[in-house]
Formats: sequence, C-alpha cells, structure tokens
Amino acid sequence: MKKVLALTLTLAMLFVMCIGGSAFALDENEKVTLHLYGTANFVDVGPDGVTDLVSGVEMPGYNELISYWNELHPNVEVVVETCPWDSWLTSIQTAVLSGGVDIILHGATLTELCEPLDDYLAADPEYADTIFATENKRFGELDKTMVAGIQYVIEPSIAYIDTDILEHYGVEVPDASWTWDDLIAIAEKCTGTDPVTGKQTYGVQLCYTHTQNIFQNYYQLAMAYGAAPITYGKTAAESTIDVTGEKMLDIFTKIQKLAECCAPNVREGVNVNMDLNAENDTAIRWRTLAYDQYRKAVAAGIDDHFAFIPLPVIEEGDAAGAQSTYFGSYNMAICNTSEHKDWAWEFIKFVTTNEKAVEWTLATGGIPNCGYGMELLKEKMGDKANGPIQVLETLPDGFCNTTNVWYDNVNFGTFSTYLVTVLKDLVYGNITPEEAIANWQANIDDYMASIK
Repeated sequence: MKKVLALTLTLAMLFVMCIGGSAFALDENEKVTLHLYGTANFVDVGPDGVTDLVSGVEMPGYNELISYWNELHPNVEVVVETCPWDSWLTSIQTAVLSGGVDIILHGATLTELCEPLDDYLAADPEYADTIFATENKRFGELDKTMVAGIQYVIEPSIAYIDTDILEHYGVEVPDASWTWDDLIAIAEKCTGTDPVTGKQTYGVQLCYTHTQNIFQNYYQLAMAYGAAPITYGKTAAESTIDVTGEKMLDIFTKIQKLAECCAPNVREGVNVNMDLNAENDTAIRWRTLAYDQYRKAVAAGIDDHFAFIPLPVIEEGDAAGAQSTYFGSYNMAICNTSEHKDWAWEFIKFVTTNEKAVEWTLATGGIPNCGYGMELLKEKMGDKANGPIQVLETLPDGFCNTTNVWYDNVNFGTFSTYLVTVLKDLVYGNITPEEAIANWQANIDDYMASIK
C-alpha cells in the first residue's frame, strides 16, 4: 500500500500538478479519438448527471470530466459508450471483439482483454507512488500476477454502527482493534427488544444477502482467519482448492451465528435496504461506499447516529493486524487491441490524479485513488473519514479482491458460483455449516476434475 496518506495536502496537490508529463512520447497536435466502453460510475451518473431520488444528493455526469480533459488535450476526443450492469461482462467482451475500444471501464477482471500495465508503472514511478492501489490479477502463469487496470475509485468495506442501539443495550462502541468474535458478541446482545424504545432490533445485517455479492461475508472472514483454500500452480489444472479445513468450518459457523442475528427479510434476501436510514433497526451493518453512505446519512439528518469504523482486524496470516475488508473499486483498463495505448494511459493518469478529475470522482460519491482524494475526503467527512482511511493505510501491497488465496472469481469462476449457492442456503437456514462446506467442496472437485 502506498503510504501517501502521510503526505500533507500541499504535497499531495503538488504531486497532482506535477503529473503532467508522460513517460511516453505524445503528439498534442495529432487528432486522436479515444473510445471508452463499459460500466463503473459512468453508467451510474450518465453524461449529464443524476439526482438520488431518496436523499436528493446530486452527482455530476461524465461530460463534465471529459470537458476537463479537453481543456488540456483539445485534439484528443473522448467518446464514451456504457452498458448496463446486468450484462456488463458479456457486453464488454462483445464490444472489444468488435474492435475500436481503447479503454475498458471497469474491465480489469477480463484479463485476456487487458494490456499489462506493469511496464507503464515502472516507467512512471512518480505516478505509481501517487496512487494507493492497482488491480493485480493472475493471468497466464497463475502463480504470478499482472497489473490489469488502475482504480480511480477505491471502496473498502467498513462497519456502520448505530450508536443509539448499542447505548440502549449498554454496549460500548468498539474501536478498530475489535475481532469478529467481538462483533458476534455485540450482534447477539443487540438482537431482541430494545430496552429503551420497545422495538425489535437486530444485531447485524450481513451484506448483499439478496445478490451474488453475498460472497463478501465469507471473504472478509476468510481473510481475517487466514483460511487459504487455494494453492496456485502455473495453470488452473495444477492448482488445488481444499475448503474442508477446520478454519473454514469456523468461518461458516460464524456466518451462521451472524445470520441468526439478522432481520428475517435480510436472511431471506427479500427487500433488503443497504443504505443508512432513519428507520434503521440494526446495530451493525457493513458495505463499501462509505462517502456515499455518509452523504445520504447527512441528507437524512441521521449522521450523528452512526459510527464509521473499520471491520475487525485480521488475526492470522501475513496481513495480521490489518483490517478485514472487501476492497471494491471502479477501474480502467487499456484494451490490448487499442491503437492509442499511450493516450489511453495518459487518460487513466488524468482521471486518477488531475485535481479537477479527482474532485469529480468524489462528487459522484466515490473515494478517489490518490492522496489528494484522501484530503478531500477528510474535508467532507471529518472524523468519519478515519474508518475507510485506516483500512487503506493497512491494506497489504498488491492486494486484490478477485485473485487471492481466499477467493478467486477470475480463474475459477465456479469457485464463486458454488460459494454463493451454499452461502445463501446457510444464511437462509436450509443447511448446516458442515453441509455447506461438503456441498461446496464436492462441486469444486467436479470442476477441478473436468479441467485435468
């Protein structure tokens, strides 16, 4: 993790202003058209911006970002085409194969379509030192990684604590040194009839029980306890996956305990509201989008009711002492068939470090991937920025959500697919932790046998 948080605002802004050059020769007089295709916040805010219908929060469109770019590079036209989230992977693959795509919006997962960026970063160390993280994926030789893209929005999962509920039950608000056992104990104590209001409350809301992203609950706990079921070989066939260990059983048992502290609709994945709201009945919830959640809480006048703190610490493994998290992001990747790769790289640098571009990113609700972005976050959120910032400060170098020893949805897609299935059955109360693990391992074994 780049320790740019230690920089002062002045120095961070100096870096932003200094990243004006390029390690590659660019002809400013050349007429170039860069084609961007994909999703990320480009599809969320659209060309002209949107207003959240619930909170009233306004977000600028991507035409504003492109206008800033054109002030610097008037001869380089940027054309944006977005696709819907429900078919984004297939849409991106089709667009790239059709030709003409230069930058893939949120496409770093599709490693076979991406230009490796390791050499670009090595040739531009000043830029590399300015950003926090890169999208590192396994590709080709699976025991090695490549930088497949650069995040311009970085979103660590953090916990949102309803301090009123904890106070009513006589429970202290935890600090960043808490463990998952601490979290479970608080959740169990705060599930019941609120002693002050007389209303039913629930100790926890597992995240995304209504979507495929339910896997994040497993992921954060597997990271915390060093449960590493994947051993990478040079190919998928030479890799091994074993989820039957005692650590995995402990993780699934903890998930079961947490599920028992959820509201019935959360356990069933029905009408789940992920946003902070005035009718909140849950002591602890977690998700990404800390700044977006903060803005919505402020708009609803309930920001004083919630503490924003990191998820529990990692207790085992090389990352022990860091915070558990799911590190979401919006990224940009250079399409490996682009005819304008150097200009595509310059645009990625612009989006991630240009002062106006960074301010645009924050205005859309995302946390920018640079020191200047962190300073802006502190200005906007005050002390509540400390939660996500502490996670970013402790994030291991080269950390990647999607290809690691705990979880992989790039090289072993069925690993994720089967995991989602057994997690939903476990959370909904249909199977035991032992049955969930057995079912998951059986499906993994079938898949691994099919590729050997």
